[in-house]
Amino acid sequence: CGAIPDALLESELFGYEGGAFTGAKASGKPGIFEMAEGGTIFLDEIGDMPLNLQVKVLRVLQEKTVQHIGSAKEIPVDVRVIAATNQDLSAKIKAGTFREDLFYRLNVIPLTIPPLRERKEDIPLLVHFLCSKYAQILNREMKGLSKDALDLLYQYDWPGNIRELENAIEYAINYTFDGGIINASSLPRWLSQPKPQTTDTSTEQRSEREKIKSLLQTNGKSLEAKRQIAEFLGISLATLYRKLNKYGL
Repeated sequence: CGAIPDALLESELFGYEGGAFTGAKASGKPGIFEMAEGGTIFLDEIGDMPLNLQVKVLRVLQEKTVQHIGSAKEIPVDVRVIAATNQDLSAKIKAGTFREDLFYRLNVIPLTIPPLRERKEDIPLLVHFLCSKYAQILNREMKGLSKDALDLLYQYDWPGNIRELENAIEYAINYTFDGGIINASSLPRWLSQPKPQTTDTSTEQRSEREKIKSLLQTNGKSLEAKRQIAEFLGISLATLYRKLNKYGL
C-alpha cells in the first residue's frame, strides 16, 4: 500500500471499466480483490493507505463486494485478507489518519511479530535460511557459522531487524573464502563496535521513540506538526525537541 501511488492504488485494488479515466484500457481491468477470488490478498503497509481508500476496503470487508471505478455494478468476492504494518495504528487513529472501524474490522486475528532483539533464539534458524539463500545467489558453498560468529550475532541488538541480519549475512558470505564457515572476522565490523552512549535500550524509551517516529511519519516535521505532536503527547514543544535530539529523529 505504500509502494503504489495513491492515484493508482484504487484502480489496482478495485479495477476499472473501460474509459473510466484518461489512460484506462478500453477493455477495463479487474482489481486485485477480484484476482484473489477464492484465495488470499496480502495488504502490506496498510498504515500508509489513504483515508479515502480505507473506506472502500472497509466496505469490501463488510459487504464482500467490489465496484470497478466507473461502474455501479456490485461484484461479489470471496477472499481472505491479511494486512500488515510496522506503524502504531493506535497513534494513527488518534491522529485521525487511520479509520478506527477499519482497524477493528482487520484486527480479527492479530499476530504480533516481536523485533529480532526480543527473539534471539530465532537467529540460528534465520541464519541457516539466509546462508542457503545467498550461497545460491553468490554461487558459494557455505557450511554455517562458527561459535564466535554466532555469539557476536547474539550480542547485537538488531535495530534494523531481519533486514539488518540479512545484510550482515550477505556481507559475511562475500568475505568468507576458506572452508565455507563464517567466522567473526567475516562479519561486518559494526556488529562488534561499542554502542553509543546516547543509545538507551530500555523498553520504555524504545516505545517512546517509536511512538514519536510514527507521529512524525503521520503528521510531518513542520513546526505546526511538531506543535500538534507535543500537544498530543502532553509535553511542551521544547521537551519534544529534546526528545527528537535524544532519539536522533
